[in-house]
Amino acid sequence: MSEPHWLSIAKTIPAGRSLKIGCCAADKSLIVSNDTKGYRAYCFRCGPAGFVAHGDFSVDALKRRRAELAMSQEREVKLPSDFTTEIPANEATWLYKAGVSPSVSSHYGFGYSPFLRRIILPIYKSGVLDGYIARSTISARPKYIEKVRSPETTVFLADPSLALPWPNDGLLAPAYDCVLCEDILSSVRVGRHVRSCIAILGTSLNAGMYSELPVGARIGIWLDPDKAGTKGAAAIARSLSLQGWKASVIRSDKDPKYYSNRELRRFLTARLM
Repeated sequence: MSEPHWLSIAKTIPAGRSLKIGCCAADKSLIVSNDTKGYRAYCFRCGPAGFVAHGDFSVDALKRRRAELAMSQEREVKLPSDFTTEIPANEATWLYKAGVSPSVSSHYGFGYSPFLRRIILPIYKSGVLDGYIARSTISARPKYIEKVRSPETTVFLADPSLALPWPNDGLLAPAYDCVLCEDILSSVRVGRHVRSCIAILGTSLNAGMYSELPVGARIGIWLDPDKAGTKGAAAIARSLSLQGWKASVIRSDKDPKYYSNRELRRFLTARLM
């Protein structure tokens, strides 16, 4: 569950200081503060808004939170100034658990911000940075920071040059020409077994994303198996079908990225449709 907006701001305020922000009226009626006991919020119009005691606190943690807030509010899409493609092995555990090897990570230009302690997954379109996902490796909140040029059009396209060959016997042919996934790592993994795999960076297919779908493709929608993913996949399948696409939902008990290559192919074969 994401933390309240006022709390995200309060955590960027130096100790002993306060700041007025908007709340229930046009003026800045909500005062947020960082005192010796914790973070507080009080609205002069609607009363107390909340209190959260300090956890482990340090100057570095404060600086990191302020940098993360600036990153999320920055208009320009640019990678952190200390971005590096050298990801420490102990920080790359999340990638390894999702079956993303160092060579595949390097191919996509995945990297790391030592100061933010976040793995950075860039999204490029025609060689130009179109956005990125920054994932915390120290359980910071929010766990993910998403920065994209346009939520309506930005998607992540798996590179078809990394696709693994299928047996040429016709029995294990993929049932889909294109698969839509929810997140980047799932797209990377599934993209090794189909001609086209697209991470839509959420659970809805916006109108501006339709241009990325291969013409006449058989489309599988394979989102995460939680409530939002299940509902979103069904809605996307209905929308595509109404527009003449051959679309169906791929159902699984785990996120696509957590299956082995053999298991991924089982879900993608015509025999299981």
